[in-house]
Amino acid sequence: MGLDITAYKRITKVENPQFDEDGDLVDWNKQWRTDGSMKWSEQHWPGRAEGVDFDTVYSFDESYGFRAGSYSGYNWWREKLAGFAGKVAFQELIEFSDCEGVIGPVVSAKLAKDFETYEEQAKQYSSTIEAGEWWFEKYQTWKMAFEMAADGGAVDFH
Repeated sequence: MGLDITAYKRITKVENPQFDEDGDLVDWNKQWRTDGSMKWSEQHWPGRAEGVDFDTVYSFDESYGFRAGSYSGYNWWREKLAGFAGKVAFQELIEFSDCEGVIGPVVSAKLAKDFETYEEQAKQYSSTIEAGEWWFEKYQTWKMAFEMAADGGAVDFH
């Protein structure tokens, strides 16, 4: 088990989504539904999902999914991100769930800027830590996810 991420670009509310007999979206490959995990994350980290509504089905222009790592691997990566950045940047990601929730377009735009601003320093930092190549590869993957979501989208932790 571990943390999987899906980033969405340009989400739009679907007025009359179609569900199958099990309650799943018929157009699941073109639509995404927010759920209880978003409500939970907003209770613990208010404002992270700004720009995304609860219990809503969205279509999207583009999506990108990736594995952030095992829970321990992701937390190691995030710990290194915090050590690298200190309290200056990435706080909305560092201080967020490691298993579920949603980060909306407003916070994604801030995080995309952080990833862009610190990319060269992160690359240099990666050469000083064990598994630095993997760490920087994930850094670039997260950067891409938040850039997509900053364009009217969202990042779904699941």
